[in-house]
Amino acid sequence: MAIIQKIQQKTGCLFLLILGSLLLFVISDLIKTDGGGIFGNNTLSVGEIRGEKISYEEFNLRLNKMLDQLAQNNPDVKIDENVKSQYSEQAWNSFLQEKIFKIEYEKLGIQVSGDELADMTIGDHPDEQIIKAFTPQGGQFDKNRLIKFLQEDIAADENKNQQWLLFEESLIQNTLGKKYAALVKGATYTTKIEVKNQFADNNDKATGSFVGIQYATIPDASIKITDDELKQELNKNKEKYKQEASRDIEYVSFSILPTSEDSAVTKTWAYENFEKLKLAKHDSIFVNIMNSENLWDGSYKRIGSFDKSIELQLFALDSGQMLGPIYNEGKYSIYKISGIKKDSFATFKASHIIVPLNGRTSVDSLNAQNRINQILNDIKTGKTTFDNATLTNADGSGQVQGDLGYITPIGTSISKKFYDAALRAPEGQLFVVVDESGIHIGKVTSPKYTKLIKVAILSQSITSGRNTIKNASEKANDFLTAVRNAKDFGQVAESKGLSKRVAFGIKENDITVSGITEPKQVIRWLYDKETKEGTLSDMMSFTSSFMVLKCSKVKEEGVPKIEDVRPALELAVRNRKKAERIEKKFKKALEKSKTMDQLATNVGSIQMLIPEQLFGNDNIAGVGYDLKVLGTLFGIEKNKFSPIIRGENGIYILWLTNINKPQRPAKWTDLQKAGNEQLKMEADAGVMDALRKNAKIKDERYKYF
Repeated sequence: MAIIQKIQQKTGCLFLLILGSLLLFVISDLIKTDGGGIFGNNTLSVGEIRGEKISYEEFNLRLNKMLDQLAQNNPDVKIDENVKSQYSEQAWNSFLQEKIFKIEYEKLGIQVSGDELADMTIGDHPDEQIIKAFTPQGGQFDKNRLIKFLQEDIAADENKNQQWLLFEESLIQNTLGKKYAALVKGATYTTKIEVKNQFADNNDKATGSFVGIQYATIPDASIKITDDELKQELNKNKEKYKQEASRDIEYVSFSILPTSEDSAVTKTWAYENFEKLKLAKHDSIFVNIMNSENLWDGSYKRIGSFDKSIELQLFALDSGQMLGPIYNEGKYSIYKISGIKKDSFATFKASHIIVPLNGRTSVDSLNAQNRINQILNDIKTGKTTFDNATLTNADGSGQVQGDLGYITPIGTSISKKFYDAALRAPEGQLFVVVDESGIHIGKVTSPKYTKLIKVAILSQSITSGRNTIKNASEKANDFLTAVRNAKDFGQVAESKGLSKRVAFGIKENDITVSGITEPKQVIRWLYDKETKEGTLSDMMSFTSSFMVLKCSKVKEEGVPKIEDVRPALELAVRNRKKAERIEKKFKKALEKSKTMDQLATNVGSIQMLIPEQLFGNDNIAGVGYDLKVLGTLFGIEKNKFSPIIRGENGIYILWLTNINKPQRPAKWTDLQKAGNEQLKMEADAGVMDALRKNAKIKDERYKYF
């Protein structure tokens, strides 16, 4: 609302359509809030955030709005399952942002006022996305174009109006997020005590030695373990062994990808229809009745409108002439020139080097002109090339050697001045032109076309034939029948010459599963209440295969069953028993040892030196990662045996010779400042992680998306 009011103040115009749309947007948002709105609770839920359910309808509406906007802004983008998954994640994240941070914003009084929003759009401090959207290539931000868009364009086009509303809401949320992040960072600092500790961790060096015996020196077979001991270990360390819900599978895949026979069928189809299309009197009717994948398009098109690999060949043809069959990316295509006419202007390719005018004074212009003259001279004398000189282009076109693509006087990529100058220039010859973007050194890089062509395209992708699908289906069903009557999934697969595959630890919101390109159907089946450990699936159908799967392991969230973590439990119990044996050995040795050498001899080990160990380095040579050993080293008295340490991989006794402490800084200001900067960099992720955990998020999108 604030934006429209500001425009009214500045221009004296207020469009009721925009006002109505804004009100509808607000009302629709109210209707969607709090458990399904005024029309009752929703029965389907895709998840829960802070105890509030997110309904299927609400989530699906937001997701579809995002996909619709993607399609409108990028007509050539194919919205496949991967794209949908990415946007599903974006939609879910928007709910997390809204539900988690909304409360934080309200508690802290963080807001975006109408005046502030106006300032970020039509005011003196436009958002960078606004600047990007309303800046022509190589030009400057056009505020008048923005005002015209808000006054006229969105009133005339409902799609643009909806896009603007979505953008405005996104801008508000992003601004709120920036304010919150700034507040968190502003409250984050490193104390002097923390800085002193960090300095000591990274500079104080301990020297000494240790004597140790690894658990691995005792054979595993000599240690007997009972299930009661495993149960005790699990019960004493429930938090340590807690797990997320997951599933393991075994599966066999049966390919239904097109075979060489399928490819031959499509190729034959293309050659058979080549002559038919050539003789057709009504190309549009023929293309439509043949169900071509490229629908009939009766418009005349300029160069630059077709696939680069065949475009020049098409424009070299006369009316009625044919091209093909052409194979490209799994498809056979035939082309016929259905009509030719002359364009009202020329279309051609051009490249440029641009030096922007950084200011509007005569000095700025003179500096830019001198730079252009220098570049021209360097190209002429061979000091540089045109392509290399484009690398400094301010518009980013240097990444493609200054290529502007095909240009026309009605395009927005270049100015009319540039087009007119390029039109007069021969192909390959450099020319200089000045426009509102700066000074250009231009070059025409293709012939100039005034030809428009209308093309009939008959195309068909190579697809799996009936026999290919039938054979795969029969094999899958045959395997399914056999495995239903057998205990061992893998043995049945092997007996039929099939490869059994496995995937472990599949979680309900995973977006990928090892070896499976379309995992959603698999995950839904795995987490269906009817799927138990050992359950066999029916034959599943995918784009490129049939599959038969077995749920080989079910792990529920929380404290696991013993079998779920048996290897880890056995390792812990076995190492504990080994530790008890080794500790007895050390205790006896300590009674008759006064030095580390004597201790090493008495336990049958060797003394290992610790030359210089930083507390900040958690890896100790000869020990590895072991925080108990590291902490003990810096916490014991000098020239004395340490207590017996039960470490991660063995039993140790340490001897501290000295801790070398370098001189402390006279002032801690610089280190404290560096610590503050590091802490601020980590603050965003840390706060978000803490808020997520506190929000008790339950994500069940896998059921529907």
